[in-house]
Amino acid sequence: MDGSPVRGHKSGIIQLNQVEDSQTFQAEIVRVIRADLPQTEIFFGFLEPVSNTLQVPTWVRSHLERHPGLALKLEQGAMVGISHADDSLMPRPASAARASVVLIPVINNGTLLGAIGLVSPLDGRHLSAEEVEGVRQLAYDAAPILARLLQIDSLTRRNEELVKNAERAARAEANLAKTIEDKNIRDVLLKMGSHLQSNVAHDLRTPLAAIRGYARMILDGRSGEINDTQREYLRILTENTNRLINVVSWMSHIAELAAQNFSLTTFDLRHVWAEALTASRQKLAAKSLTLTERIPDESFEIIADRESLSYVFNELITAAVKLAEAGSAVTAEFSRGREREITVKISASGSSISPEILSKIYERSFNSSVRPGMTTSDDASINLSGTYDVVGMHGGRMFVNSTSAQVSTFLFTLPAVVVGSEDKSHEQAVNFGRR
Repeated sequence: MDGSPVRGHKSGIIQLNQVEDSQTFQAEIVRVIRADLPQTEIFFGFLEPVSNTLQVPTWVRSHLERHPGLALKLEQGAMVGISHADDSLMPRPASAARASVVLIPVINNGTLLGAIGLVSPLDGRHLSAEEVEGVRQLAYDAAPILARLLQIDSLTRRNEELVKNAERAARAEANLAKTIEDKNIRDVLLKMGSHLQSNVAHDLRTPLAAIRGYARMILDGRSGEINDTQREYLRILTENTNRLINVVSWMSHIAELAAQNFSLTTFDLRHVWAEALTASRQKLAAKSLTLTERIPDESFEIIADRESLSYVFNELITAAVKLAEAGSAVTAEFSRGREREITVKISASGSSISPEILSKIYERSFNSSVRPGMTTSDDASINLSGTYDVVGMHGGRMFVNSTSAQVSTFLFTLPAVVVGSEDKSHEQAVNFGRR
């Protein structure tokens, strides 16, 4: 048998030793064996490491699954035979309907790497023992080659993963550098804006103080007698000058807040509300107040200064508790607007805020550096200048409404700011406007 694998497998090993990957090896070993056994159907299957199953024809794999002892023999290096009668319950393809199968393991250092399958028809020429032994010897000699190719494949995949990881790391590093650069530019612009605002406030305060001072001296009669019309005009001039001085002082205060550098993070506003509510439970219980929450079960994620917004919630809860009548209700509502901006509304049932106090609820005393507190029990003690400033610094708006129906409502909005995307609210800039 000059063409048998026994005589020709050495040249086949030389050919297999020249292939560069496992897939080429699979095709080449089948070609080498078929060259010597042209009448025999041949297949080769790898062992899948994860599932520990041979990638052989379905009907063969099914037989091995039903007879685990055969799979164990292959792992131990023994050849396995499957006859037509043994597999009568499993449908076979037409070409193998009446055939027997010999599975020859390919093992390297005690590890099963794959198997060669020889399918012989029952009504045709049978494989000789010499031919089967030749294929077994080929499998034995080819095993180290296959092990090396599988190792190369593994290293190639690992190298590709490392290259992809390196590319991702490079992109992340570039994005981080760009983010840092953008942050530095933003910080510089904020500082420039803060300095400009401080300078404008200082430049305005001096002439306004002079105008107010001279107007008061004229009103006091230091420049001579004035008639009633002139007195009324000077009074209006003084009042409007005072108003402008208050605005300038507020600009200075906002500049100071900006200089403190808000710590911006991404968080769910509902969590900050829950923390503030927990801290205020005793206040609510002291007046037997019922809290009703109308907060949708969805994320209210926002980019903001968490501590500052916690202060806003604490102040508004305190104000609502002051205004609510004992045993009544306080209602909190969260919602999103058309531009995805967040709206928070806190209502208290009980007493309303007088129009005089309501008109001054955002006014700040600039003679003191102490943040306005709410320590007394009447509406005169409610001052929301601090909360107004914080909401304004976040680009939001704040409103207070008190009706004759004994319901007071505190409402503020915060714009939707998305990382790495265009702002959706058109209100991202710091809001320097007053009511």
